[in-house]
Amino acid sequence: MTLAAQVARQLAARARWRPLEIVFWLAALASIFLLPSRHLILTEIAILGLFALSLDLILGYAGILSLGHAAFFGLGAYAAGLLAKYGLVGEPVLALFAAGLGAAALGFVTSFLLLRGSDLTRLMVTLGIALILREIANRYDWLTGGADGLQGIVIGPVLGAFAFDIAGHV
Repeated sequence: MTLAAQVARQLAARARWRPLEIVFWLAALASIFLLPSRHLILTEIAILGLFALSLDLILGYAGILSLGHAAFFGLGAYAAGLLAKYGLVGEPVLALFAAGLGAAALGFVTSFLLLRGSDLTRLMVTLGIALILREIANRYDWLTGGADGLQGIVIGPVLGAFAFDIAGHV
């Protein structure tokens, strides 16, 4: 057997779904329908799961040490909240997309500093970015709500059809 065939067989064996993975994803999917009163907590779990995946992507696959990747998460959250609060974007899905673009823009701007330095430099720059954004969020309380957070957010109907309140009830 050639080396290419062995590598292909090993990759195929690792790509298969394991039974416990299938059970986990089926349980997660079923919980959406079986626990309709718990959509808010399920949404929080999904958001924090994506946040954990971002750390895995940054540290595990890219090998980039970061102490401040939560700053980009927070910037996107504040951007989505501000867009919803002031009604700048009527569609919540578009607001989330715009918030993601805002966080990506900050990532692009800071990437020039991050990619040139060593691991210690990356740690310090990412920590500095997180601290600066935290200070901005606390200092400009007329915009961000300061330590109390954003208040008075009105969320429009998702895709124009699914109206829900801040407690997650559709």
